[in-house]
Amino acid sequence: MRSNRRPSSLVRCAACLATAVASGLTFRRLAAAFATASAPLLRAGGVQQSFSSGAGAVCQGMSAVPGVEDFPGVRVAKDAAYADAVRAAWAQDADTTSGGPFSREQLVYEHQGLQLHGCLVRPKSGGNGAGVVVVHTAVGPRDLVLHWRAEALAALGYTALVADMFGDAEGRGWEPAWNEVARRPLAEDRELSRRRMQAAIQALAAAEGVDATRIGAIGYCFGGRAVLDLARLGAEAGARAVVSFHGILDDGGGLPAADMSGPSAPRVLICHGDGDPFVSAEGRAACEAQLRSSGARWDALAFGGVRHGFTNPAQALNENPAFGYDERAARLSWEAMKMSFAETLSR
Repeated sequence: MRSNRRPSSLVRCAACLATAVASGLTFRRLAAAFATASAPLLRAGGVQQSFSSGAGAVCQGMSAVPGVEDFPGVRVAKDAAYADAVRAAWAQDADTTSGGPFSREQLVYEHQGLQLHGCLVRPKSGGNGAGVVVVHTAVGPRDLVLHWRAEALAALGYTALVADMFGDAEGRGWEPAWNEVARRPLAEDRELSRRRMQAAIQALAAAEGVDATRIGAIGYCFGGRAVLDLARLGAEAGARAVVSFHGILDDGGGLPAADMSGPSAPRVLICHGDGDPFVSAEGRAACEAQLRSSGARWDALAFGGVRHGFTNPAQALNENPAFGYDERAARLSWEAMKMSFAETLSR
């Protein structure tokens, strides 16, 4: 571990029936009930939403380990094999299996007129009051692995928001043509990307039971770059800490970087596989140089020979040699995140 110590689906997230939630029905009972009934339309916060048992498994109800078959009409994975790999790891996660039940609810918010479809995962018994935004990869927010990670955060006591950077209610981010259109503006306008990140931070900060002064953010791949761009806002970021998992590393793409040395600026943790072909040596060096020049408090974990996407068990199935799952790197990077958040998000 290298440390700079300068100051040290197709997925439609829909609302479940309020009466069912209020009565404390478990997900399994909800799913059984809705499997035999048509999904009504509800209106919450002025947004029309449709409910299905599949959507409820992601964004409503109590903890479960869902699969592709639980999401009729919505997409949460590349294919069934991808979903099965995630589900298998999720089911064996001691933290999520013993730390629940967790409640889920849809959180719709907006940025510049675009409706964004977040999913809020809450710990049992109120948690510790801190919140963490979870930012998706390039395929978008409707990804089973994100909801597993959100539950893992809830098991630690954090309220987690799976953010939506694309305006994707249905998992269309898995479709290359749709994805390109949704992602291009954020890739071309990094300022737009980080302001959309701020919208997610603000949405979580406004959620009931969340202490707006104790918020962190984690991001994967595309989301890793997004949280680093957020951190470059310094005290204006609205987050105490950010963690990039196999994120795209560069100097910010021309974004002006604020002073990152103050106590209100986020602490930065970068978890990177040095076998990741999407990050050049020059890009990594430029990222680190920018953090130094801004006075950031930052740490970096670099895993030798580890490829892109190393935290996702489903990447073991990926035939593209650029990608690969690494259990050790996934475990150590998560432990490093836990340490960072324990230092920065405590009361």
